[in-house]
Amino acid sequence: MTKQELIAEALKAREFAYVPYSKFKVGAALLTEDGKVYKGCNIE
Repeated sequence: MTKQELIAEALKAREFAYVPYSKFKVGAALLTEDGKVYKGCNIE
């Protein structure tokens, strides 16, 4: 997986953020050594 593909995964994850107060969405994507991608976002 390229850096750009990993960034794209983080941008997709960001869309699941729930930010009624700060209005600041954050997404993250972690690539493991065995090729799995774990995604997350902020929820307040």
